[in-house]
Amino acid sequence: MRKTGFVAIVGLANAGKSTLLNALIKQKIAIVSPKPQTTRDSILGIWTDDDSQIVFVDTPGFLKSKNALGDYMLKAIDSAVTDVDCIMVVVDGHDGIDQRELSQISRYTGKKIPVVVVVTKTDITQAEKLMPELSKLNGLEGVDSVYCVSAHKNRNINELREALKGYLKGTEMYFEEDDVTDKSSRYLVQELIREKVLLLCNEEIPHGIGVYINKMEYLDDQNKWDIDADVVVEKASHKPIVLGKHGAMIKEIGTKARQSIENLLQSKVFLTLWVRVREDWRNNVRMLDELGYSSAKRKD
Repeated sequence: MRKTGFVAIVGLANAGKSTLLNALIKQKIAIVSPKPQTTRDSILGIWTDDDSQIVFVDTPGFLKSKNALGDYMLKAIDSAVTDVDCIMVVVDGHDGIDQRELSQISRYTGKKIPVVVVVTKTDITQAEKLMPELSKLNGLEGVDSVYCVSAHKNRNINELREALKGYLKGTEMYFEEDDVTDKSSRYLVQELIREKVLLLCNEEIPHGIGVYINKMEYLDDQNKWDIDADVVVEKASHKPIVLGKHGAMIKEIGTKARQSIENLLQSKVFLTLWVRVREDWRNNVRMLDELGYSSAKRKD
């Protein structure tokens, strides 16, 4: 009988949560970029083997909300740490552990749910720099254990996954054996397009970017997907930046997005991208709903 359960992944922005999730389930389902607020929604990553099913709940990086989208992201974090078997707090070991990280850990140690601290990016951190930082976690009240990992190098990932099985309390299978996420292909395509915008555009643009899939149709006779999507910006001045000179930027975004989508769907893809201006869309409940952040309209 398999042990089953849920593990929430929380932490500050850019701590490496999504990269860690992808490593833990050995598939890319969460987009990754060096820009803050890359993850906007909770996404489930599902690992199933012969003796367990671990449902990882990846969350947005903790932030101070400045708009309705920020409110939605904070609700996603709060919801993720409810009714889980373990809370995994991810800390960036390369940047060092300061009061922000310690305060983040303390947010969860009083919830009567086991807390595991995972220190990431150890592959780019010198041991002499890392050891004093780790000493700050020693004896931290309410922390069950601390693990040092490198998701990029796959260092200690298997050991961490095995240790997390010890916190699972269920026996019911929540998903089919071959499921890796709760998100639809449409959602994953939308996120892959947004990832390329985050990676290619400058610092000001990414926070105001949304992606809407207008059409996603499989053409049997041509054995390929036909996808049409809007890249939504919140200021008119952002549109020419995303388009680029003579359309060079949006063409590069489209090329890189298409390659990633083909890898996801295991099929040829014809991708058309449009850039649309929707002023202040992050505070527009209707637009948030259309872009997939539907629970932003709830009033708690």
